[in-house]
Amino acid sequence: MTSEICVMNRHSLVLAADSAATVSRWENGKKEERYFKGSNKIFQLSDAEPVGIMIYDSADLQRIPWEIVVKSFRAQLGATSFATIREYGLRFFGFIEAHRGLFPQTYLDELLIENVDQIMIRFLTMINEDDRVRSAGDSDAAILEAKKESLNDFVVLTKAFDLVAPLEENDILNAHEKYSERLQKEAETNLQLFSQGAALDVAILVDLGLQALFRRPKLFLPETGIVIAGYGTRDYFPSYVEFSCLGFVADRLCSTENGDHAITPRDSGFFKAFATTAMADTFTMGFGPDVYALVQSHLRKVLHEFADRIAAEVGAAVPNVEILVNEMVAAHTDRWTGDVFEKHGRPLRRVIGSLPTDELAELAETLVMLESLKEKVTRPSESVGGPIDVAIITKHEGFVWAKRKLYFDPKLNSRFFLRQQADHRRLKEDGNAAE
Repeated sequence: MTSEICVMNRHSLVLAADSAATVSRWENGKKEERYFKGSNKIFQLSDAEPVGIMIYDSADLQRIPWEIVVKSFRAQLGATSFATIREYGLRFFGFIEAHRGLFPQTYLDELLIENVDQIMIRFLTMINEDDRVRSAGDSDAAILEAKKESLNDFVVLTKAFDLVAPLEENDILNAHEKYSERLQKEAETNLQLFSQGAALDVAILVDLGLQALFRRPKLFLPETGIVIAGYGTRDYFPSYVEFSCLGFVADRLCSTENGDHAITPRDSGFFKAFATTAMADTFTMGFGPDVYALVQSHLRKVLHEFADRIAAEVGAAVPNVEILVNEMVAAHTDRWTGDVFEKHGRPLRRVIGSLPTDELAELAETLVMLESLKEKVTRPSESVGGPIDVAIITKHEGFVWAKRKLYFDPKLNSRFFLRQQADHRRLKEDGNAAE
């Protein structure tokens, strides 16, 4: 996990992020996670235009670090610009899907086989834990029959899920044709290792693994949140677009747009937290998600107790109690959250709208720091932490760093900055030549 902030008003946009990164992988049907505290999550997306990108959750795209993907795209983009921020996002994902240097077909084939292999192991583990299997006793025949029933049930349940674009039924058929032979060998090995050699149909097990990967990729692939922010060539005020990316399933890149916001002359300020948001929500709304859930839970309990007391007093049951409780909880929630937003959230947004750029950057950094402190004292994993990077994007000054960690001492690496200057001069010359 991580904590990231996007704050913007009519003057500028600020991105702030901690440095904790999570790397996830499946091994023998179990999810393994590693945390690191030196990850870069904010990057300049274009060398020529005021556009940045912020990454959260998974630190890599199927073992290729996002930093490599972003900087490769930036190098290819050169002086090319787009009218809107959304177009930068679409071009970015199009670059990933078409880039067979970073993602060669043979690599994507191996990834699919590995993913389906791990999915089959997970299903075999769940089949072993099925109550029907556990209650089958010591009879090998009864155990095998229970496992077959459990396997068939998983197939039926999995196939009931609809495919989500860009995945299609044809993709599953093609995957069967291309990978079934290798996957059946993996399935035979898995049955020996994880199902005591049970004589389950390997074709059905392979089909289950493929169906699960294509129909429920969010369960089996690490997800990355991506925020692209700044100014398109037609924009006078900043905006952002948020995407999520699951990576490749076969040779199709699974990415979706999750939300966006654009500052307008009437919209003075905007704030959005990503990934771990509890402290940011508390600061901006006056309450966090834990408080929200507790208020709803306790109110629902008290209303049920009140209904029981009324029923006891009048000697008759209150009809439609659950419906009435749901209506009262919804009405109460609308009223108290609305009042809190009017008295706390809306004035804060007005203040954000008038903050100068340097104070906007301080606000973003402080909110990430608060989240990091909360994680440090309340969670053993400390999935938020490390140095905080802060980037400011304005229409005419472009992308600039307010705070940035470096893994090297700038005083010892003057040639690095000379190379950067030469690259910028060359980029400017290329842009002028194109015009």
